[in-house]
Amino acid sequence: MIQRQGTQAVQAAQAAQAAQAAQAAQAAQAVQTAQARREEHPEHPEHGHIDSMFPTAQSLEGIDVVTANMRRRLSELSGSMSTLLRAQADSGPPSASAEQQQSISATLSAIGTLYQRISQMRSKARTSERMVLDITQDIKALDSAKRNVTQTTTVMRRLQLLMASERQLQHLTQQGRWEEAGRAVLAVAGLADGLQGFGRVPPVARVVALAAELQAAAGRAAAGVVTQGFDAHGQLTGDAAAMRAACSCVQSAGPAAQAQLTAHYCGEQLRAYTAIFQASDDVSQLENVSRRYAWLRRILRNFADLHAPVFPDAWRVAEHLARRFAELTRDQLANIMASMPPTDARVLVNALADTLAFEAQCDRKFGIVALPDGGGGTREKGQGHGYEAGGGRAESFGGLVACAFEPYLGVFVEGERAKFDAAVARAARGEEGQGAAGDDDAAAGVLASSTDLLFQFRESLRQCGALSTGQAMHDLAAVFSRTLTAYAHQVLTSRLTTPSSNKAAASPLDRAILVLNTADYCASMATQLEAKILERIDAEHKHVSFAAARDALLGAVNRAIMAMVGESDRMCTGAWRGLAQTAWHCLPAVGDQSGYVGELASALAAAVVAVQAGVAGPRYVRAYLDKLAVRVADRYLAEITGCAGVSEVGAEQLLLDAQALKSLMLALPARANGKGASGGSEDRPAVQPSAAYARLVAQGIGRVEALLKALLAPADPPDALVDRFLLLFPAAPADTFQQVLALKRIRPPDQHAFHRLLRRMARDTPAPADPLGISVDPPAAAAGAGAAAPALDLATDTDPDTDHGYGYGHGYHDRDADADHGADFDPANSPVLASLAANATATRSKINENLRKFMSNMRRN
Repeated sequence: MIQRQGTQAVQAAQAAQAAQAAQAAQAAQAVQTAQARREEHPEHPEHGHIDSMFPTAQSLEGIDVVTANMRRRLSELSGSMSTLLRAQADSGPPSASAEQQQSISATLSAIGTLYQRISQMRSKARTSERMVLDITQDIKALDSAKRNVTQTTTVMRRLQLLMASERQLQHLTQQGRWEEAGRAVLAVAGLADGLQGFGRVPPVARVVALAAELQAAAGRAAAGVVTQGFDAHGQLTGDAAAMRAACSCVQSAGPAAQAQLTAHYCGEQLRAYTAIFQASDDVSQLENVSRRYAWLRRILRNFADLHAPVFPDAWRVAEHLARRFAELTRDQLANIMASMPPTDARVLVNALADTLAFEAQCDRKFGIVALPDGGGGTREKGQGHGYEAGGGRAESFGGLVACAFEPYLGVFVEGERAKFDAAVARAARGEEGQGAAGDDDAAAGVLASSTDLLFQFRESLRQCGALSTGQAMHDLAAVFSRTLTAYAHQVLTSRLTTPSSNKAAASPLDRAILVLNTADYCASMATQLEAKILERIDAEHKHVSFAAARDALLGAVNRAIMAMVGESDRMCTGAWRGLAQTAWHCLPAVGDQSGYVGELASALAAAVVAVQAGVAGPRYVRAYLDKLAVRVADRYLAEITGCAGVSEVGAEQLLLDAQALKSLMLALPARANGKGASGGSEDRPAVQPSAAYARLVAQGIGRVEALLKALLAPADPPDALVDRFLLLFPAAPADTFQQVLALKRIRPPDQHAFHRLLRRMARDTPAPADPLGISVDPPAAAAGAGAAAPALDLATDTDPDTDHGYGYGHGYHDRDADADHGADFDPANSPVLASLAANATATRSKINENLRKFMSNMRRN
């Protein structure tokens, strides 16, 4: 291993010596090349090298690049020499050979000489650059001098032309050659504009000031010619052609001179207007506002016939005249109404209508199209009097005079409010009916007063939209909402509580249906009316809401539904009377369903058929059915608890009747197919009951069944009755137990023992919540048709059948026109009763069998 390491060290030393020898050979070769170049150019050996780098004068531009390359090459050579010297010092013997030392010295000397030559070249390059820069600056100075001379020559020539044009303009003005003077004014203006940059030069400033003075003088002189062409009454007395030439000179003098002349002409023409229509004269009052506009039309015709040739079309003198007239009229009307506020809505509306018609006529006459946002207008191309070659921005006449009426439109709104209040009052008195049944005719679908009122709303909104879409429309919307609210309270709600004096009026049920349909129709129209107003009213008045009116109308809908339920209950009075008159405490045996069940089925079927045939919205029919299910169950329970007594046999019979009544109630909505009471030719699709209907029926009848099952238990021994009661009523309500004892005809002295036993057994038995929620309150349950009931919340009903296809301002027509809602119901021809009878027959045997099994089990126990 030691020998191998020694061999590697020797090889490395030999390789290093070989590399040093190669580098020394390269340095020697470089020195020899430099010596050969010196021999080639013995006097200046560096010239040849420099000539090779810069063969032409144009190549001197790249001297910086050549210098950078030589510096980089010098740096590389210096690095190579340093490396060779360090290597020689590290590996060479202490006494180097004379040849190597001589080679190194020659290399260093050559490098020094090369660096000196490079420094000389850089110095010469900087000298050349300074020479080029001096030459360039001289050239720039010459160019600047040339431009100054050219500009000076131009200014002097323009100044000479301006002075000549001024003399010509002055001469033409003195001679009255206005057409040529107008062209001279334009020439002077153009030349003067070219000298605006030399205003600090006093001679030039004086010439420019003189030019401006001459232009103004020419304009004033030309305007004087035009104004002198009209007499004190505004009639044309001068030469129209000469005056038109003078107008061209005025136009050349600038927009200010043109506007001044136009304003002077308009003022002269309107001087007679201010003299005729003074605030103290009758002709100036609101009822005579149309005379003002007629006067302007006469002036415009006179202008078109006689004065139009005087003025250029581009001046739009007729439009300026009409606009100035509108401004004067606006100020005069505002002062008149401020001093004597209008009290007659008809006069105010007529005056405003005439004003709006005048403004629209002016827009059409002068080819102005008002923008929808109210921000002025645009001038249509090729319309009006051809005042402009193309379209452009223009101020619309809309609202220019009508804005004076805006603060006083409350008179119009107040007049509409009084009209609507009178209509509601007439409807409340029932004075608008003209037919046999008047306004209460159920075949009409809705009250005629509602369609009349909404038609008046539409006409009032149309009229207000033509007058104003600002505060007046906002106030009118508030009047609409207030009127609908009053209509709901004073007309619709009162119809439910106040019977009609007309003998031919509809039945209470049909009247409630009519009120419901009318309230629903008005609520739908209120929503459409609100959307229409929000579409037309100004942005700053869009906080319009008919929520109060809709709430009042939906409240009327709820009260109508409760009235329908109450009337349906009243129709069942005969059936309930039959139940109450039956001696249930001494019933001999259980038989078929009692007779009152058939009467109840007939009455309920008649009521439901009438409701489905008359009520427009299916969601209202479903709400009615839900309320009816609760009312029938409560009334049934109240009638049973009001009996003198119920034996076990009577309880069995009543339980059988309750099952039949439950089947009747569940089948009632599906069987009533929407035919009218008279059997109309067209059938409406049956309304499916709500998901809660079956649950309400089951809960209501379940309360009755629980009470009857408690009555099936014998009173002796008392434990059996109490145990059966606790099984059916886990909450052990004392009032319900008292009803059971009363129906069992237990004497009051003996009832105390039953109550003590109930309390003791209830303490020993856990009392879970009553799953049926049974609670018997005879006074509340036996309330009549007019009793107050919880309001039905229809605001969140999202039934897709809400939209009945009403049209704004049209009558309600979603009805069978041939249906006679006031006809009597014939049970013999009722398909509902036939279906109910079939269902009762199918379930009777099953119910009797279950009852017999139940009674046999109780006897064995």
